Parts: sequence; C-alpha cells; structure tokens
Amino acid sequence: MRFFFLCSVCFAACGASAQQSYLGFDRNQYPGDQNLKVLRQTFSYSGFWLNNPPGENTNSWQGKRQAIKSAGFGFLVLFNGRLDKQLRRNPAALGKIDGQAAAAAAQREGFPARTIVFLDIEEGGRMLPEQKGYIYAWVDALNGAGFRAGVYCSGIPAREDKNTTIVTADDIRNNAQGRQIIIG
Repeated sequence: MRFFFLCSVCFAACGASAQQSYLGFDRNQYPGDQNLKVLRQTFSYSGFWLNNPPGENTNSWQGKRQAIKSAGFGFLVLFNGRLDKQLRRNPAALGKIDGQAAAAAAQREGFPARTIVFLDIEEGGRMLPEQKGYIYAWVDALNGAGFRAGVYCSGIPAREDKNTTIVTADDIRNNAQGRQIIIG
C-alpha cells in the first residue's frame, strides 16, 4: 500500500509565536478501515475527497468520514478541480456548479459550516483567464454556502519564459479581488 506525504501544517495558537506541526497523508484511494489505526500512529490528519480524486472514476472516500474521525484523524477536505481543457465553455458557470456540488458533498458527509474545503488545482504556473473564472466562481459559491474556500495548488516557481517565473499560489492570491481564500 502506497501513501503520499501531504504536508506539515503549522498553526499559530492565539497569536503566540510558538507553532505546532501536524503530519498528514493524502491518497486518491481510501486506505481501508483496517489500516486507519496503523496510519494514525504517524499521521494526524487525512486528505478527504468530496468528489472523484484526480485520475479516478469513482470516489472511495465517500461515506468514510465517521470511520476516519473515530480513528482520531483531522481532515484536509478536498474537491478535485477541472483541468484547463475542460473549461472552454462558460468556466464561471462551471465553477459555480462545482462550488455548489462541493458544498453539498461536504454537508452530506457531515462537515460543519465554516469547514475549509480546498479546490485541488492540478495545473501550475500562471492561471489562464478561464481558469481564474472557474476558480473564483467556485470560491464564491463555496463561501456563499457557509463554508470557507481554499485552493490547494503549487507553491513552487514555474518558469513562464526566459526572464519570468510565476508561483501559482501567488497568482491566484494576487488576482482574488478581495475574496477570502485560504491557500494550501
């Protein structure tokens, strides 16, 4: 069984300078109830897909929130976003539909209001206008449904041309026009 290290998340407690790190895992296929106890010995939280993970035709995480919670895990709630080639016709409308679908799936799985749901953006570099239209419509729909929108994307500089690099996270944040987005 293969597991992927996701990230170490740091939270500052009440403005204090001390930070605590939490190790989590993310994988496209649910690891199975029988593996949760062993995984919990290393990991504090798990990625949790609300729709089909990247490259998958089904979502094996569906209905597993309570088992994961009972095993003592926290959650990184994820929604698989669209690729650029899927955004040729009315990306903002598609973003709104997907944002509403993410909120409905989060509610169905029992995540409380104000839970951060991350839109997983698999493509990096500078976002094209249709990608931005999709992302920001998704963010607006999710925030409007009472959740908190996040974007899970690359934070690594990508070479745009000979003289320019761009960080996807910065591009999304810098063009958000005041939207509340958590970048992961």
